[in-house]
Amino acid sequence: MPRPEKPRRWESSEIVVVLNYLYDNFDTWYDSPYVACAEAIMATNVKRGGSSVYGKVHNMIRIMDDYLRTGKKNSNTCDILWQNKKVRDLIKEMCYKNTERKRKDETTKNRKKSISKAITTVTTEASTTTSQIDVPQMPFSIETIDEIYNEQIKKVENLVLKSKETIETRNQEIRDLYEQISHRRSELIELIEMANNKLNDLKDFSIV
Repeated sequence: MPRPEKPRRWESSEIVVVLNYLYDNFDTWYDSPYVACAEAIMATNVKRGGSSVYGKVHNMIRIMDDYLRTGKKNSNTCDILWQNKKVRDLIKEMCYKNTERKRKDETTKNRKKSISKAITTVTTEASTTTSQIDVPQMPFSIETIDEIYNEQIKKVENLVLKSKETIETRNQEIRDLYEQISHRRSELIELIEMANNKLNDLKDFSIV
């Protein structure tokens, strides 16, 4: 029975060209490492499979991460990492990039949570304020509705100014509030005109 072939040893030249490609396209490696490895194979013409490239690079990054974290080098694993300075430097830089990307992603995630919380607060306060409008007794007038409209716009603007988040991140939410208020204003104006017309009809009504 023939013996299974031993895995072909990686040459420094192979690893360096692959690492150079992955370093230059780090975002692809971070987001989709298997896709990045397949692209690296095509770009560098190395005679390796995608799983082989991924396994080699991933293993070296893991070993370097352990070294950077503990300061202890496991000399019994991945000799080429410690023997070739170019390989070592590229892997180290990829580790740094990986750490920085994780930090930025965490910061972005926390910022989105804060923005979402701020938008919820503004929306809740605006809705509460809108529900507490003092509506005058009929007959209404367009001027009365304009006063209510302007008052609500000022309240929304004040809520925006009080928020610590940037205006850009809440523009859509604020625009929605403006549109809701404007829509309600238009509806009220139509109702007022109808009500006043009914009042005029009632005044002009006479019994023959």
